[in-house]
Amino acid sequence: MNSEQDPRAKDRILGDEWLDWQGAEEPPQITEGKRTFLLLSLAVLVGFALLGFLFWYLVLPRFEQYGHRYATLLTVVVAAGAAFFLVWYGLLIGAVVSQRIYLAICLHRGSNLFIMLFPAVARLAKSFGISRDRVSHSFIEVSNRLVGPWRKEGTVLALVPRCLSKELKKEIRTICAGFPNVILHTAPGGTEARTIIRTIKPRAIVAVACERDLVTGIHDVAPKIPVIGIPNTRPLGPCKDTALDIEKFRSAILFFCTKP
Repeated sequence: MNSEQDPRAKDRILGDEWLDWQGAEEPPQITEGKRTFLLLSLAVLVGFALLGFLFWYLVLPRFEQYGHRYATLLTVVVAAGAAFFLVWYGLLIGAVVSQRIYLAICLHRGSNLFIMLFPAVARLAKSFGISRDRVSHSFIEVSNRLVGPWRKEGTVLALVPRCLSKELKKEIRTICAGFPNVILHTAPGGTEARTIIRTIKPRAIVAVACERDLVTGIHDVAPKIPVIGIPNTRPLGPCKDTALDIEKFRSAILFFCTKP
C-alpha cells in the first residue's frame, strides 16, 4: 500500500519512522510465542551440527594419512563440540519452559547462544514466511525468561521511547517514582540508549521499544546487564503514539526491585 494512501503514514517527520515502512498494513500488536524461536533455533543448531559432521567426513581421510591417532582426535573434537552445544541448548530450553535454574552459568550466558543464532534464525524464518518482527518478538520472549533472579544493590534503568502516548508516559513516571533505585530515561534511538547505559552503568534494564530496537539492545548489553524487553504496540504504525502493556512494565520493575 502506498504511504500517501495510508492515513497511518501521515503526520510523521524524517527520523520518526522505520526507514523501510511505507504505510503497509501490519498488525498493531505482535503476539508471537516462545515456541517459534525455539523451534527455528533448534533447526539452525542441528543444521550447524550436520555441517560439522560433513566437514569431519570430508577431511577425515586426510587426517588418516597422518595416522589413526590424528583421525581419532578430529572425531572426538567434532563430536564433543556438537554434543556441547546441543546439551547446552537442551538445558536452555528446559530453563525457558520451566524457569528453573539448571546451571547458573548456563542461564547467565544462555542469551549469548541465542543471540549468535538469531541472524540465521531470521533468515530461516523468512523462508517460511515469518516476518523478522514476529521472530524478534519470539526471541524477546525467550530472552526475558532467561533473565536470572540475581538482584544486587544498584540502579535499575527504565528506557522508554519518545513515541509513547502521553497518558502512558505519565503512568510510567508514576510507577518509576515509587522505586528510589529506578531511573527513567527517554531514548529517541539506539545510539542515545547506549550513551545513557554507559553513563548510568545500571545493574539491570527494563526497556520498552519496537522488536527490532529491543533485539539490537539485547545484543549490545546482554548478558553483561540483565534486560527485560517489553515490545510496544503500534495502533497508528511505528513511531507514533505507541502503547504497551503497563502491567508487564510494572512486573518487570518489581522483578528487579523486589528483594528475593
